Amino acid sequence: MKKFFKNALKVSIASLVTSIILYVVMIGFFLLSIVTASAFGTVIKITVPILTLVTILGFIYSFFIKGKQKIPFVTLHFVSLCTISFGIYLAVSFQGFAPW
Repeated sequence: MKKFFKNALKVSIASLVTSIILYVVMIGFFLLSIVTASAFGTVIKITVPILTLVTILGFIYSFFIKGKQKIPFVTLHFVSLCTISFGIYLAVSFQGFAPW
């Protein structure tokens, strides 16, 4: 593990792959939420904090990448953080919108 965390490129790639997998899981459960809405809520409560932490970790590590690969990784992690922030903003702003 020490060698893994010393290589910023590997950590950044692993973070991006984990983020993509978590996004696919969230979208998959959203599409299947017709069956059970409570399962989707549980998946969101579990995946969003993990997704946020993994993306922040990858964003920080992407600043330590040397060479021309730094810019794409910083950009991809920044876009992922913006997507998470916008999704949380929408969830909070539309929380009281739909009537029970």
